[in-house]
Amino acid sequence: MERKFKQMLFIFLMGSLFIGLVACNSESEDAGGTDSGADSGELSGEVTMWTASLAGEPFDTYFADLEAAFEDLHPELDVIIEDIPQNEIEQKVLTSLTGDDVPDLVNLAPRYMVNIAAQGGLLELNDLVSDEVKGSYLEGPFESGHFEDGLYALPWYLTTTVSWYNGDHFEQAGITETPTSTQEIYDTSKTITEETGKPSFYQIINEGDTVMSKMITLANGEPIVENGKAVLQNNEDIIEFFTLTQKMYQEGIMPQENAEGSFSTAQELFMAGNLSLTESGVTFLGPMESGAPAIYEVSKAGQPLNDVNAPMDVAVMNFSIPSKTSNPDAAVALAEFVTNAENQLEFAELAGTVLPSTTESLEDDYFQNPGDSPKATGMLEASKSLERAEVLVPVVENSAELREAVKIAYVENLQGKLTPEEALEKIAEQWDASFEKTGEDITF
Repeated sequence: MERKFKQMLFIFLMGSLFIGLVACNSESEDAGGTDSGADSGELSGEVTMWTASLAGEPFDTYFADLEAAFEDLHPELDVIIEDIPQNEIEQKVLTSLTGDDVPDLVNLAPRYMVNIAAQGGLLELNDLVSDEVKGSYLEGPFESGHFEDGLYALPWYLTTTVSWYNGDHFEQAGITETPTSTQEIYDTSKTITEETGKPSFYQIINEGDTVMSKMITLANGEPIVENGKAVLQNNEDIIEFFTLTQKMYQEGIMPQENAEGSFSTAQELFMAGNLSLTESGVTFLGPMESGAPAIYEVSKAGQPLNDVNAPMDVAVMNFSIPSKTSNPDAAVALAEFVTNAENQLEFAELAGTVLPSTTESLEDDYFQNPGDSPKATGMLEASKSLERAEVLVPVVENSAELREAVKIAYVENLQGKLTPEEALEKIAEQWDASFEKTGEDITF
């Protein structure tokens, strides 16, 4: 199961687990103060919900409970839940819209949501969802459901970044706090490497998306793209990040494997005791509890390695309603039911590695006093960082080209093939050419 979560989060910067739901009294509002949109008996017919890569246990039992809970609330309604592979769901939705066999509710990542909405394939929700429901969600995740001037999705579960460190290595080096700036990352990591004789810091790169998000965080509110033109070249904090990570790589403070930069490589090094500090989601510890219990026990979580007020990226999984749904009222009610505060809390408790998108859920003791296990402290720190989390990288037509440009230039910078200034200039030139090709006039 942990392997499945890691794979999904690697591809989409998120985890994929579900909650057990509780049935509500048919004469009351949905749990968490969310109005289902209709009293018991008013909804009838069928409502079909598509999930993404969630077949098998514990999901099968969860979905059986979900169907029972919502059908108890609306006895004239038949809920049908189907699971679609994550890499197929966008195309299946688009294909369904050309015919009559259209799902009523679909679990989509924001980039899929935006693409389908841009083609007129999703129902606009502003007038179908109350202000009370809209206000129940965290602002950043809720905003991820918007496209142009419309609301096309309600947020469900989230993942965000925390720092992970080897407590033994920190203690051995006399380090008592995690860094909050690039210079502090360098100083801390250098001290640990000198003490342990091993590389200590790893910057996850993935497909360039992680470094791209880091650059936006470092810019701390200043745009790195303005009206479709890159403006990152002269940002002193981004230059410092490229400069000091290059220095760490050259000095052996970062491992040579960092040029590959994957999430899985960071995990392997950390599990082997050959890494002391990195940033990732809560699922980072997934395989360690059973595969490297000694490392798991000394693993500690902290806030992300940047200014405590800087914005943090959040990965969101949403629910959207196809525009050709045959039962829009039921689809809206089901979306609100699955994403209400009580059910989101149960979702997080069952998953153990993802976060809810409702403010009320985060106020529960599960997040406020989660215990002292490594995973529990990870969830606590992740819930804290959600207060400043938002989707930092907008969904744009040329997003793959932007990420690729960052990945190549950053690795060349690490390896000393480019100076930091040359690397940033190369990114800017490629981004400008890409935006000119697509004609997107965007600022972020």
